[in-house]
Amino acid sequence: METNLLDILWIIVASCLVFIMQAGFAMVESGLTRSKNSINVSIKNLTDLGVSTLFFWAIGFGLMFGKTKLGFIGRDNFLFSAKNTWVAAFFLFQAMFCSTSATIVSGAIAERVKYGAYIIATIFLSAIIYPIFGHWVWGGLINGNGSGWLSRLGFIDFAGSTVVHSLGGWVALAFLLIIGERTGRYDNNGIPVPINGNNIPMVVLGVLILWFGWFGFNGGSTLVMDSTVAGIILKTTLSASAGMVASLAFGWPILKKPDVTLVMNGALAGLVAITAPVHSVTEIQAIVIGLVGGVVMFLSTMVLDKLKIDDAVGAIPVHLSSGIWGTLAVGIFGNLDILNTGLNRGGQIIIQLVGIITCGVWAFGISFVFLFLLNKIYPLRIGLKEEIDGLNKSEHGTSTEIFDLYTVLHHQASTGDISLRAPVEPFTEVGQIAGIYNEVLDKLEENTVEKGDYLNILENVSDGIFLLSQNGGIGKYYSKSLELILEEKSLADFSFITFIEKILLEVDKNLFKDFLDVAFNPATQWRHVERLNPLREVDAYFDNNQGSFRTKHLVFNFKRVEKKGEIINLLVMVSDVSEEFELNKEIEHTRKKSHIEMELLYKILHVEPTVLREFFKFSNKDLIEINSIFQKGSDSSRDKLEKAFRLSHGIKGDAELLELNFISEKAEELELSMQKILKSSEIDTEDFIPLTLKFSELQNTFNKIQELLSKWAGFQANGGSIHNTDNYLKEHLVKMCSRLSTKYDKAVQLKLDGFSIEKFSEEQFKPIQNIIIQLMRNAIYHGIESSEKRVALGKKAIGLIYIKVEESEDTLHLVFSDDGEGLNLQNIRKKAYDERIITKEQFDKLSDNIIPRLIFKQGLSTAKKADVVAGKGVGMPLVNNLIRDLDGSITIRSRADVGCQFVIKIPKILNREVVTV
Repeated sequence: METNLLDILWIIVASCLVFIMQAGFAMVESGLTRSKNSINVSIKNLTDLGVSTLFFWAIGFGLMFGKTKLGFIGRDNFLFSAKNTWVAAFFLFQAMFCSTSATIVSGAIAERVKYGAYIIATIFLSAIIYPIFGHWVWGGLINGNGSGWLSRLGFIDFAGSTVVHSLGGWVALAFLLIIGERTGRYDNNGIPVPINGNNIPMVVLGVLILWFGWFGFNGGSTLVMDSTVAGIILKTTLSASAGMVASLAFGWPILKKPDVTLVMNGALAGLVAITAPVHSVTEIQAIVIGLVGGVVMFLSTMVLDKLKIDDAVGAIPVHLSSGIWGTLAVGIFGNLDILNTGLNRGGQIIIQLVGIITCGVWAFGISFVFLFLLNKIYPLRIGLKEEIDGLNKSEHGTSTEIFDLYTVLHHQASTGDISLRAPVEPFTEVGQIAGIYNEVLDKLEENTVEKGDYLNILENVSDGIFLLSQNGGIGKYYSKSLELILEEKSLADFSFITFIEKILLEVDKNLFKDFLDVAFNPATQWRHVERLNPLREVDAYFDNNQGSFRTKHLVFNFKRVEKKGEIINLLVMVSDVSEEFELNKEIEHTRKKSHIEMELLYKILHVEPTVLREFFKFSNKDLIEINSIFQKGSDSSRDKLEKAFRLSHGIKGDAELLELNFISEKAEELELSMQKILKSSEIDTEDFIPLTLKFSELQNTFNKIQELLSKWAGFQANGGSIHNTDNYLKEHLVKMCSRLSTKYDKAVQLKLDGFSIEKFSEEQFKPIQNIIIQLMRNAIYHGIESSEKRVALGKKAIGLIYIKVEESEDTLHLVFSDDGEGLNLQNIRKKAYDERIITKEQFDKLSDNIIPRLIFKQGLSTAKKADVVAGKGVGMPLVNNLIRDLDGSITIRSRADVGCQFVIKIPKILNREVVTV
């Protein structure tokens, strides 16, 4: 299936919209159930999203969209791994559909099912029921074709009226027939007893969110962003509106009132009904489909009540009944040209009925058998007491304000303990009743409390001290310092949660609420509670009325206050430790800075100060030149960028010679960035941005070392030159030879003959040093063989690098030779051709005495692979340029399996001043 980035973006956006529907389902189901079960319903909605996604990824996606087996089941794509961006987006979209189907079940069975049982059912739906039927209808959709057997027959379900909604409704129906109705839902005569939801405004908001998410549900099912998307979203909205109006108009006269569920479920019914045919009908037909969907939903609700099938939120009328109608509407109203199944109107209606019946038999049948057997092993339904207490308490150990008030009143009635207080939530009716009740108890208890000494202590302590109730309220009495620390007056009964939201911006209030639940739970040992304290050390932000904040560092400590073995409050002590905190930060900063400096000093201590000074003198000069090239950006010629590359390569070589690996690594990073640009056909100004960053890192490294060394007594004094240390270069060349030999598992000996720094002028020293480093790298890396190979060739196991310096009246001769395998002329010629350094004509005509000169071409390397040391085709061009800058010449002599020799001649340069940088 051909896709572009716009199509993929649309599928991702649509997936996000369908994801948002999970929030809508959670709000609808939580609001339509009783508050004692609202937490359970909400957490199930969150759980089925995560569980269904994981099992659809592991199993379901393969069964649904894998390579088909006779149109019945997918055979691959298990433990799904995205092959490309389109496949990843397609999976995300389909996973959201699977989660939607699972969520439908949650609402229908609310307020009576064990949490664990629901998770098991969700796994079975996501891994087996939904993907297998989905394969029959949508199999092969990922490739833009239909491979499922129902699809081949011509069954059409554009966005899932049956695949998603009816299937979820069938599973919910099977579940309900096994677990039965909620206790008290029907009286002795079978008349329904209303169970009102606890938050209808939230339900309305949830419906609006679902409606909004449906734009992605239907619009995204095009799988492309084309001209039909806007029309699909329009028809979705029209059908939802029609479903709402039809349900209200039809149900109002019968119920004698405009019941809220008529409006909400009517809109959802219209959305479900239009989901299957939306791409193939007109706007007027969409309205008709929505109108019928609203009526079907209402009539189905009445039928369920007659049969005493207790659907807590009306999921079956909305999703199953309206989904069946919407799927059938494809055959009745769908444009046959758009459907493109080759069937006539009657044939299309018949195949739509076949698909509807197949879904019912499959989804209801297999889920009923599975749940029936599961119920025998692991009862699906909670006990009567747990149902009365509510699933929030029995299943999750959480509570609501009504249950808390009931618990306090019951305990007081049985013990006569008037010190207990009811939890207060000031924004609910129950909370207001609890508040008035507590005020009565306060008046009753106030006259019996000896508080003089206690209040005197609170007036004089420097820390903030107060009592905290389980609902987060600050007690009536607290230390005077508390108002100064928290910068609030009249804190009695002040909500500490409000303080957290306002001042402690980095603390999650829900996390603190969880901490309170644990702190007031006597079953939890206090030593465990203390570890969970989210306010142990926090930053508090106070508005200074000048457009900014003032920060205090506060420390909170909590202790339980118990009475007759029960936890009645938490004693809280808060200390302002801002000054100590800032002092510790400064000490820590100083400590870290000293630690970094010590590490850096440790890395350079092995190099003599005089040698380091020379290294920085030459390197700073090169850095200045590199910086000048980078500042010109894309205006710099490619030759200048190559020169910057060579300069960086030289810095890296000098650093490696001195075993300053942390510098050579930074230079290597800069080289890699430059090499990437040099390979491009055009160089833009933006290409220099990463170069500038890498160069800054290298330069900063130099600056830090020089800043550190400036503290080193005598380092900046005008001391001796490098020429006062004649053995300097010899010693480091020997060390470098040893290091590289060890790294590449070779045995190499370095022999120096007539080599003396005094033979070179100040101006010649740095280039000569770089030339030797580059030649030594190449010789050890891919010139000299391993000991085993040398022995097999009849050579000595230890290879030899021989450097000799001779001088005549006006010329210096530097001879560098090794007894390795020599230059492979045919390999050099082939690589030069492969890298387009020479043409086919040149390839055919090059003589053996010319081929060795190719190693001086930029980018040509005979190494089998590149690393930090060699193999990039940079070292030998650098050697050639350095010799050319010295007005010298180089001659190459090589014999296969005998060795390679470089003879370098440069004119003597005496008594020339060197500019110190």
